[in-house]
Amino acid sequence: MTLLRAQGPVLLAKRYRGKINIQRPRKPHFERQLLIDLSKPVFNVLPKHKLPDIALCDAGEKKFQQNIDNPFERILARECLDWFNTSKMVVFLHMNSINMEDKTPIFAALRKNEMHLRKYGKKIVSMATKGTRYEAVNHLFTSHQDIIFGQPENANKLLKILKKAPQMVVMAGIIHDRLMSRNELIEFSKLPNLEMARSQLCSVLDSAGSCLVSQLNQNQQSLVSHLEQHLKIEAKEVEDDDKK
Repeated sequence: MTLLRAQGPVLLAKRYRGKINIQRPRKPHFERQLLIDLSKPVFNVLPKHKLPDIALCDAGEKKFQQNIDNPFERILARECLDWFNTSKMVVFLHMNSINMEDKTPIFAALRKNEMHLRKYGKKIVSMATKGTRYEAVNHLFTSHQDIIFGQPENANKLLKILKKAPQMVVMAGIIHDRLMSRNELIEFSKLPNLEMARSQLCSVLDSAGSCLVSQLNQNQQSLVSHLEQHLKIEAKEVEDDDKK
């Protein structure tokens, strides 16, 4: 009885025991590196002005692109300028990532307090403010920007509403044709309204007038008090003489 002899494979796979470094692989050996260098593609080294149009793709079209007059942009620019002229308070916002579920309640609260949130692009604002006193605000725009238009008496309400949305960051504002920073807007919002300021002014003027009247009457009152005291002393002396 004979046993069949098992034939082993010609190639035997072995597990690589070392840890393979994917981020910094080992340099290939000389023959493999030579093959990689020979098979490396060679690109055209001609300057751009000598390359054909197909190689430049649309770079040439963007370079020589003409500005087309868009009537809709002119309408938006006119609308933006009307908002600037009719609103005595204009606040510029930096809008971070925010979804519509968080933005809608803020929009409704602003609308309820007679404030309006609008979004305009840099080109529209540049067309609207060119040659006007608002031309300096173009430096605040990079692309599309959110702007709040309203009246100065609602500045305190505006900051309270924006506290509920930290994604909306106040950058600057215009109040009564004066450009203010964020800190100046906060200080302005803490000021009392016009009626309260008038009442405080009246109370100050009234206190100053009453103080002046009291100072003018002080000498007369002191003289009268001294005369009364002198009469009392004389009357007492007369009574003492009568008793004697």
